[in-house]
Amino acid sequence: MGMAPLLIEIGCQELPAGVAPRMARALGEAVRALLAEHGMACGEPRVGVTPRRLLVHMEQCPLIQPDREEALWGPPERIAFADGAPTRAALGFARKVGLPLDAFTLADKGDGKGRYLHATRTIRGRRVRDILGEAMPAIIRRLPSPKQMRWCVGEARKDTFIRPICWIVARLGEEVIPFSYAGVQSGRRSVGHRVHGAAGEIDVHDPFAWLEDQYVCADRDVRRARIHRQLRAAADRAGVVLVEDEALLDEVTDLVEWPVVVTARYEARYLTLPREVSRIELKAHQRCFSSVEQDGRVSPVFFAVANIESSKPELVARGNERVVNARLADAMFYFERDPKQTLEQRVALLSDVVFQDGLGMVGDQVRRMRGFVLDNADALGVDANAAQRAAYLCKSDLTTGLVGEFPELQGYMGSVYATLDGESEAVARAIAQHYAPVGAEDALPDNAIARAIGIAERADKLLGYFHLGRVPTASADPFGLRRAAIGLIRLLADEAMPVRMSVREVLDEAAKQWNEQRVTIAISDETCSRVLAFIHERLLGMAEHWQVRRQALDASWHAAEAKPLFEQLRLARLLSDFGRSDVGQAVVAANKRIANILKKADASDAPVDPALFVDEAERALWQALNRVSEEMPEAIEGQLACLATLREPVDRFFDQVMVMADDVPLRTNRLALLRRLYDQFLRLADLSRL
Repeated sequence: MGMAPLLIEIGCQELPAGVAPRMARALGEAVRALLAEHGMACGEPRVGVTPRRLLVHMEQCPLIQPDREEALWGPPERIAFADGAPTRAALGFARKVGLPLDAFTLADKGDGKGRYLHATRTIRGRRVRDILGEAMPAIIRRLPSPKQMRWCVGEARKDTFIRPICWIVARLGEEVIPFSYAGVQSGRRSVGHRVHGAAGEIDVHDPFAWLEDQYVCADRDVRRARIHRQLRAAADRAGVVLVEDEALLDEVTDLVEWPVVVTARYEARYLTLPREVSRIELKAHQRCFSSVEQDGRVSPVFFAVANIESSKPELVARGNERVVNARLADAMFYFERDPKQTLEQRVALLSDVVFQDGLGMVGDQVRRMRGFVLDNADALGVDANAAQRAAYLCKSDLTTGLVGEFPELQGYMGSVYATLDGESEAVARAIAQHYAPVGAEDALPDNAIARAIGIAERADKLLGYFHLGRVPTASADPFGLRRAAIGLIRLLADEAMPVRMSVREVLDEAAKQWNEQRVTIAISDETCSRVLAFIHERLLGMAEHWQVRRQALDASWHAAEAKPLFEQLRLARLLSDFGRSDVGQAVVAANKRIANILKKADASDAPVDPALFVDEAERALWQALNRVSEEMPEAIEGQLACLATLREPVDRFFDQVMVMADDVPLRTNRLALLRRLYDQFLRLADLSRL
């Protein structure tokens, strides 16, 4: 069987940053899976991705699919033959599969039902180029992207892609894999860098080297490392220290094909701006990297990553400097004007800022958040006065000119203006950090008040949007409700600054603020329950993150007595180990058995009457249960150990006692005993879920 290199490249107009790597990985996986499905294990392909191309390359791929044997099973012997002669059923089956009847034998399937007509035929392997050619349009159509475009007319209009496709290379050795997509026919010719490169027949054996000669670095990891290396070198030459930014480095990597770092400098007078203003402006608007002096002071030196190797890099630098200086001039204007009104004076302006259609204004939300932290200060672990002050002022910077011009500065500028207004350091830090964490991997705030405000805001947002029915779907979450739920979970689950409120208590208290305000809507118990279920789903999805079993997390969540989330998580860790032990497995099995009995018997909450006990095992379990109830310690570790002592009397009870006795009072009393036992376990966790 011959082998040849496989190359597929989809060239298109510039892809959005962050989307292309995911699409390229999906393309490589789809090609690998297709070959494996047809009996060809070729290993992992090398994937290339730039803003203008997705590329998959395999050094060795079969030209012909391997032959394979197919087993054919016909009707059973009693139907295939009558009086030793083949029946119409046997002849019809042979004709259907295209084999003569004498090619079949009688064989045992192994199902214990006798013998069947059986034959084996060889299916010749197809040309791999044909298999790929048939499958590629569907593979391209299924590549993951946030949006799809249509730009063709006629039959090709059904073919969509995130950006218009300009060329397609599809080769297996010297052969072209024939297919077309969106009106573009596959071929041999690729296109290099938009300025420095040229079009031509790409090298199927080493497409990455060919593209490198055309000023395209197609390997994303290599390109990213090259940018980082150039940034470090440029900073060393300028005598400054690069401000590392992994997220920006990833974004810039996806914006260029041939990265060239250019050093520039903005005017020194803008160094009087708060230090984050220039960094965020450079990052958010120009995709440029900042620097600091050797002593840590902000430096006016910054670094742009160009997608061109200019003969006059100073002109590229000058163009970036003009834009940055103009943006920083705007920032300076607003920074000098904004403090003429204090944050407290700006609170009234929030009544004109829409929170969400149907949910009132940001001013309403601020009052709810303020009420939440004030009412629950002790449970949140914060000073009530400082917390309500920070909550009251935390959104005021939304009305400032600087945040209006640079939305990325919200929170940070609020803390700067709070300091200028004479607010306490605790209040200023809380305002700066109350949006954190934004992403699932972001650090949590080191300020307890910021955490309290973050909890209030996320609970408020989830309740409001669920009330409107804006529930996330499998493919869309335009309001970031999953992110809000995950942020809320992380804030409540952290033991460093413990919040002594269960998730349900947090939602109930947030709903109370909505309902007492009576400005826009009322939050129902049903809405609270839907949000609680939504958070529960997100929590279970994070089990691997915390290295606990999903079932253990579910068991701790469904305890009868609600616990703060950080205690539920601690219990889940204990249950993960407990469920694997011999004692734990026996206790869990007993709980499942009890739950099934109670469910089927529809047991009432009748009290246990010891006078009705007739078996010593009943009395022993009752005594052990009372002892556990009286001696139950405060710590959850001790509670689990205490409940584990019930294993022996529970096992003895089930070995010796018939629960569903014919005598009704006896049966009712035994069910009541099991109910009491199950409730005792349930106070800690629903062990039947392990």
